[in-house]
Amino acid sequence: MKIPIAELKEGVSLSLDVVSPNGQLLLKSGFPLTEKHLRAFKMWGITEVETEGENDVQVLPFNPEILAKADLLLHDRFYGADLSNPVLSRIYGFCLKRLAQKLSQPSAAS
Repeated sequence: MKIPIAELKEGVSLSLDVVSPNGQLLLKSGFPLTEKHLRAFKMWGITEVETEGENDVQVLPFNPEILAKADLLLHDRFYGADLSNPVLSRIYGFCLKRLAQKLSQPSAAS
């Protein structure tokens, strides 16, 4: 199922990779979308993304600001990692969700 970029929101996790017209990986499947991703899609001329079905697009229970903060914190830990590798991609996605979960807890906010 194709979803127009204009209908996507931060925090949505896609089921298929997003690739530029020249074949460059823009976003690995399973990663939550951020505003940065949506801007990059527009710059690359991506107008819609492919998913396998309506149930494959899931809104994560995290605030987009928390996801962005978690992504920023993990960036240094995964510096130099090839996130196009399916194993590393899954590990990164798992760590991102766990860190976002911890940052969402009231005790982490203070």
